[in-house]
Amino acid sequence: MVHGIGMSHRYYDKLQRTLIDYGDTLILDLPGFGGTPKPGRQLSVEDYAALIAGTLDDEGVQECVLIGHSMGAQFAAEVAIIRPDLVSHAVLIGPVTDTAHRSSIRHALMLAADTLIEQPRTNLMVATAYAQCGIPWYLQELPVMLGYRLDYRLPLVGCPVLVIRGTRDIIAGHDWCEKLSHNAQNGHLTEIPGQPHAAHRGGAAPIAEAVLQLLRKHPSAPLIPTVTDGFESLSPTSTPTYSDRSGKSTSGPRSAMKVLELLSITVQDRQCRSYFIGHGGASRRINPANGIPAPVFVLVHGIGMSHRYFRRLGALLSAYGDVHLIDLPGYGWTKRPAQETTNEATAELLGALLEEAGVSSCVVIGHSMGVQSATELAIQRPDLVSHLVLIGAAVDVKRRTVHQQVLTLGANSFLEKPLLNFVQSLDVLRCGPRWYLAQLKQAMSYPLEDRLPLAQQPVLVLRGSRDAVAGAAWSERLASTSLQGEADTIHGVPHAAHHSAPDLVTTAITTLLHRTSWSSEPVRSTGRCADISVS
Repeated sequence: MVHGIGMSHRYYDKLQRTLIDYGDTLILDLPGFGGTPKPGRQLSVEDYAALIAGTLDDEGVQECVLIGHSMGAQFAAEVAIIRPDLVSHAVLIGPVTDTAHRSSIRHALMLAADTLIEQPRTNLMVATAYAQCGIPWYLQELPVMLGYRLDYRLPLVGCPVLVIRGTRDIIAGHDWCEKLSHNAQNGHLTEIPGQPHAAHRGGAAPIAEAVLQLLRKHPSAPLIPTVTDGFESLSPTSTPTYSDRSGKSTSGPRSAMKVLELLSITVQDRQCRSYFIGHGGASRRINPANGIPAPVFVLVHGIGMSHRYFRRLGALLSAYGDVHLIDLPGYGWTKRPAQETTNEATAELLGALLEEAGVSSCVVIGHSMGVQSATELAIQRPDLVSHLVLIGAAVDVKRRTVHQQVLTLGANSFLEKPLLNFVQSLDVLRCGPRWYLAQLKQAMSYPLEDRLPLAQQPVLVLRGSRDAVAGAAWSERLASTSLQGEADTIHGVPHAAHHSAPDLVTTAITTLLHRTSWSSEPVRSTGRCADISVS
């Protein structure tokens, strides 16, 4: 449970006492509130979300129902976006800020009016909490709350969302809450009769029942919920598929299965993890002929990143086969090794992980510097890798210095979507500058142009036309020197083409599979160049 601006954990006491009979509860005091130290700078909603996610990780929480009230609803939604592995359901009580009254003066007047209909004990608790946080800190964070567009962000939440308001809530009105529930991919609206803004105080029992009803209606959610911006996504009502540690797939509610774990393997101090998305589109096959199995897709991230920026592409590919989103050693939530790791060693570790998952054949998709480990895996394990897809392949032989790469990546950040830049900044901070620079040194010395011709599989070299990292000449060179190479371009997108245009990247990949070993007559092509345009 996450409180709103000016408040603390204390005003969740009634709801906690009601829910504690059904599961463990955790209530937070955010920075500057409830007597906690005040930060030296203004915190954004994204800052709070990262802190909440970090706290849940520290507490060993693997999955939770995240409940936020007022501004806390903004924090809850943002956590569900950046860490969908942590949030199975999101509950937003009295969410703010209604676009009909976004000015600070109007919001203050509505808060004052709300005190006239709140319980005296609630008003006393609010006044005490405000005095504890202090007016300066409250006013410093107020613009953050007023400027956050919950209505724009909520469509990115993939888990079930329950919007709750009291029928007397003048801050979170009916039309606003109804709009939010419609904007969510899988949204629901519940109104508690006779309750004002702090509905969880006087209406703890009916709110708890509404939360439990949400869990009964949606007993499980996809392990990696879809995060899209208008692109095709898996149906939220479809039966999810999960993988246990043996690699076997299981359908149905989690309560009927073994304890679900993310697949992980550790060799010495090198750890590699797979986030599994089960095949969710049985009617979609690369080739509808009987006896041809659906492919397995393995997505390998670039330097400083994690599996998270592959979720859009992974969700779309899961309509055609199983998907493994990888966290390489030292990235995401894997342990950081004591020494830098070569691409050859990473490929060996990745192969062992896929074997542990029961994968016998797969399509390996690498992005940026992740194409190096993907290429090494294809060279080392031709028995395991059937196709190789290189998106934004790095490092261009003409830009093989740290200085050039830093400048190029910096310039590219201005072309990427803000959401990707935010995810990237968090991932880079998590891996740390030392590990980043150590692995950058490894990447600079890897001769991709010499290693790629050793891969026997069909190779698709894919780039966005605005990619400042992987140039057109470099990408075409890689395709032409491959034994079975193709070079495709997606117009209008930068380096992270899989994030900006996951639907077109999916089309390019599935088209490659249809033409080669997933078709009745495999095609061997060399150096073909094609263009794909963003509509």
